[in-house]
Amino acid sequence: MKLKLLLIKTYYSFPIQLLLLHFRKYQILLVFWVILFSTINGGFAKVFGGDALFLAPEYLGKVNFYSTAILGMATGTFIMSWHITTFILHTSRFKFLATTSQPFFRYCLNNSIIPLTFLFCVLVRGWEYQRYEQLSTIPEILLLGEGYISGVLFIIFFSFFYFFNADKNIGRRLERRFGNPRQFLRTILKPTQEPDENALPVNNYFSTPWKVRRARKVDHYNKHYLDSILKQHHFAAMITVGCALIVMLVLASMMDHPIFRIPAGASVLVFFAFLIGVAGAFSYMLQTWSIPILLVLLYGLNWLVEHDIVDNRNKAYGLNYREKQGRPEYSPQALQQFFTKERADGDKQFTLEVLKKWRAKFPANQNPPLIVMNFSGGGSRSATWTINVLQRLDSLLHGQLMPHTVLMTGASGGMMGATYFRELYYQQTLGKPIRLTDSIYAERVSKDLLNPVFTAMAVNDFIAPVWSFKIGANHYAKDRGYAFEMQLNQNTDYVLNKSIRDYRIPELNAIIPMLIWNATINADGRRLIISPLPVSYLCAPQYKYPTRQVRDVDGVDFSQYFARQDALDLRITSAIRMCATFPYVLPNAFLPSNPIVDVMDAGIRDNFGQQTTLRYLYTFREWINENTSGVIYLQLRDTRKNDITPIKKTKDLGDLVFEPLFTMQQHWSAMQDFDQDDLVNYMEGYFPNKFHRVIFQYVPQRQDKAAALSWHLTSREKLDIADAIENPANQSALDFVVKLMK
Repeated sequence: MKLKLLLIKTYYSFPIQLLLLHFRKYQILLVFWVILFSTINGGFAKVFGGDALFLAPEYLGKVNFYSTAILGMATGTFIMSWHITTFILHTSRFKFLATTSQPFFRYCLNNSIIPLTFLFCVLVRGWEYQRYEQLSTIPEILLLGEGYISGVLFIIFFSFFYFFNADKNIGRRLERRFGNPRQFLRTILKPTQEPDENALPVNNYFSTPWKVRRARKVDHYNKHYLDSILKQHHFAAMITVGCALIVMLVLASMMDHPIFRIPAGASVLVFFAFLIGVAGAFSYMLQTWSIPILLVLLYGLNWLVEHDIVDNRNKAYGLNYREKQGRPEYSPQALQQFFTKERADGDKQFTLEVLKKWRAKFPANQNPPLIVMNFSGGGSRSATWTINVLQRLDSLLHGQLMPHTVLMTGASGGMMGATYFRELYYQQTLGKPIRLTDSIYAERVSKDLLNPVFTAMAVNDFIAPVWSFKIGANHYAKDRGYAFEMQLNQNTDYVLNKSIRDYRIPELNAIIPMLIWNATINADGRRLIISPLPVSYLCAPQYKYPTRQVRDVDGVDFSQYFARQDALDLRITSAIRMCATFPYVLPNAFLPSNPIVDVMDAGIRDNFGQQTTLRYLYTFREWINENTSGVIYLQLRDTRKNDITPIKKTKDLGDLVFEPLFTMQQHWSAMQDFDQDDLVNYMEGYFPNKFHRVIFQYVPQRQDKAAALSWHLTSREKLDIADAIENPANQSALDFVVKLMK
């Protein structure tokens, strides 16, 4: 009997009734908590390293007390926004709060089941993450935890201080409104005959964290008086939501200054705090009209975007978007008319002159081996792997790797590492004190890029997409693409802060290898081929016995097709970003064509860059056979070749429903491998006994601990990538390359 009474009291207690109410009403507000819980526990956005945003927050390039304190303050802001919003929406059902001395404090105290659970999960997961992923010591972890808790408590105490003052001011305003004390008491104790249909039964509540009190009956109170108290609190709460918006506007406007680039996890939490506040205010003010009004607003925004009144499309930095006249037509017919066989033949002769200059660097009586290199996509993981492999090869070959290389191409993160390494080599040829094997370069390319991207997405792209910057006479929006390039320049000591024009003469004179960035044109899947030299011979298959009257153009030579739009002024970081535009993480870059088309990650078409390389080798096969000792084809990839994921022995209902939808996505890399292996097999026939493909692949020490496909790497992941070069298969590949170069 006592147990039954205890269960009844527990069920009708204020905390439990509030928790159940959240699941019964306004479930959309719980979505924010679901996303946060899933993210920190390695579910949502795990493939992008989403958990790192909250478990290893970076501020000014470091994870320390200050970074976790900022994250804690953002967490406190989100928690208070949750309390404020649900307080506005739900207090009409709990009128007894108006009879307490501090209604908002009592509400928050009893509404803390979800926030306290979240804080506990963050601390536990943060301990595990810092201990095993960041390899931090116990004192370091405790200091990080102290920073996080301090930040949360600061915001909560500050918020309650504000509302405690609000309680006093509300009391004074109500006394002035209802007159002298006798009239005041007579009014508020006058019961109303109107039944309150929204009220929920509550027996008890926490008046302090350690004391439970019985909820008072409010039937003898005037209903309008109780509503007045709660509405005064609602007004105070709306001010707090406005403050969150102001903070986000300040962060967006000052994103060029490192001190204002708070950890991405903090930006996401402030953004969520704003959204949850807006959602609550929207529902509270419009009631049943909220959904129709929201649909009208969305329709209006869509109309503004459709008619280019609101245009926040990302642009490739350096290109001229001002002139609408003279933009190249983008259509199959226009491409076929532009990329003719005559143009391809002319560009082929141009590149042959480059190859001759390359050949002249070696003794005339001894044909040198020719090296071409491919780099796979894979975010910071692939970029770091690329630098590690190239540094080891350069060391073993005593500086002869780059002089023997004629072409470097690939996709996504691998091309970021390749571009950086080639620039370092170029600086070395100019007499700069560069030691290519220095470990500092791998450390720089592995620095975080995810935090600025998510910060810009939260505080700029969604809230204040109005800030812009200039390059020459051209204006571009400051969005997450800008944040990515800005951070990449900072990480690499600004050596990539140049345009592709700056590489034209060095490539033309064979001082450095040709480097081709690829991207995928979203409209039709064609490749966008970015090079400072003319390469239209890569834009269409070169059939030996053509069976069609028209050329099958499957690529666009960026520099030639957009020459009137100042294509050679394209920033190097923009070329890298266009090559590495993973959907949603980075914005698609729109090109000044007619009609406008956008591009995204090269990996959609070819994640390994092999198609470009094989077409290049086929084009110059005769010259290569006559003037070299053979082709050394190096493929650097951040995934294991022919790696098959474990096949499920049994399938559940979810597998049967969703597997057909995601089969292409799950096996995209493997299907590209199978297709390209077939092409490589044909290529070997054009170089009899002179074609050697050597593969370097990142193989994690533990398959379940592989580095994430992300723009953020943990300390453990960096060590794992560096150690992967010691894998027996990679050591054998290194030995084989050394043997081929002798």
